[in-house]
Amino acid sequence: MTFANDIRSNLTMLVDLLNTSGAIAEEGDELTTAAGLHGFAARHDFSGPLTATKSDVKETRELRERFAIALDASIDAETEPEASKATERIVSEVNITLQWAGALPQLVRHGDWDWHLHAVGQSASLADRVAADVALVLIDLIRSGDLDRLGLCAAEDCNAYLADFTRNRSKRFCDSGTCANRTHVAAFRARQADS
Repeated sequence: MTFANDIRSNLTMLVDLLNTSGAIAEEGDELTTAAGLHGFAARHDFSGPLTATKSDVKETRELRERFAIALDASIDAETEPEASKATERIVSEVNITLQWAGALPQLVRHGDWDWHLHAVGQSASLADRVAADVALVLIDLIRSGDLDRLGLCAAEDCNAYLADFTRNRSKRFCDSGTCANRTHVAAFRARQADS
């Protein structure tokens, strides 16, 4: 599947948001200050003012926690009923988030971006704009049956989230570190030791 630029960008932003947690990030939690949230938003090409407040930081951290819990249930689902229940929880979180952010979807075009959807205006708080983009990308993934494009790194010593943009859904390792390389080297060495 080919992802539209805004979907790819928002999915990358969602994974990066989930990976800012102190439990995952190597350098600690990035979202503890307004400057950290500002930096996060700037890296993800948010349009409009990037003014971040303590309230934005608190709300964005809460958003991250809510969606991490909901997505973990989806990723860990082993049966169709478990997957269905997990998807319903994500849908509930998306709907709550859209309501909380005061969503009023609009088609916009700015900078190098062609027409795409913004769920809130540029004057909305930074926390609301992050929340709306998270909700929009999850809507797209749920509607297209691609929720399994979100996963966890397969390395034993890593719990980072990943977005799988491959055609055959084969991505197993995160982009946060050298997990794939370390795992392959360890497997090679184990094979060498056995022979």
